[in-house]
Amino acid sequence: MISRFRIRRVGVTTLLVALAATGAVALAAPASADTVGVALTVSPSTVTVGNSVTVTETITNTNGFTILQPKVQLHSTPDNLTGITTLSSCNPGTGGTCGTLSNGYQATLGAAISGNSSATVTFTLAVDTTAPSSVETLVGQLVATNFGTGPVNGPTLTINALADLGVTLTGKPDPGLLSMTLDFTVKVTNNGPGTEVGATYTATATSGLDISSTSTCAGHDNTATCTIGSIPAGGSATAKFNVPIGLLDIGIPFTFSVTRTTSTPTDPNPANDTSTTECTAVSVLLASCG
Repeated sequence: MISRFRIRRVGVTTLLVALAATGAVALAAPASADTVGVALTVSPSTVTVGNSVTVTETITNTNGFTILQPKVQLHSTPDNLTGITTLSSCNPGTGGTCGTLSNGYQATLGAAISGNSSATVTFTLAVDTTAPSSVETLVGQLVATNFGTGPVNGPTLTINALADLGVTLTGKPDPGLLSMTLDFTVKVTNNGPGTEVGATYTATATSGLDISSTSTCAGHDNTATCTIGSIPAGGSATAKFNVPIGLLDIGIPFTFSVTRTTSTPTDPNPANDTSTTECTAVSVLLASCG
């Protein structure tokens, strides 16, 4: 006796669900999707070196699947973010951890991001005192075991690297047999907040005197250009020049000054950029300055 079988057509979706329930196949989430958003905000948007900024990165998953083991990354362009900032703190949520990458920072979330939900990470960054003035585009990215986005450009961060330089000029006599030399010291102090990379100062003497060159100041007639190297915030550096005084200069008061000509980074305070002193030779053995 031949048995009759009735064949029922089963939909593909129904079949896959049934197979998945038995473990025959596993349903995987999409590798990528346009509907997962990466959004960044920064406060403040302009910062002076040595101060901090807060970057908030929000991941929004409007899909039906769950993003597993999500990692939220923060980078910048054109400069490497870890080369100009330090991670002060990070809030990845309950169970999350934060760390530093070779070119940015990463927050590993403690929970998956389910469908139609979002997660937010807050990074607090201290801008290095040695960071140059620049405009950086902040870049966010999501990495997960079953999903990933490409780099997403966010807002810009403007870094102002300022270094307030103050200068003082002092002189003292160096007596000789028939003449003397007035030795001058140009002391430059960096009041911060940034590191001073390089500066030049112009020294000037009363007309008729000649400034002699040294290793730090190039003299010509009654002027000289003095070069100052790098100075960290709170530090100081000196340059020196000297002026010969002859017998005909005895008893005459002479004025000497020094003024900042250039410096990197920007000096925000011109009030302390010039220093002046007056010297009078009483004899070739004695002179008073200041």
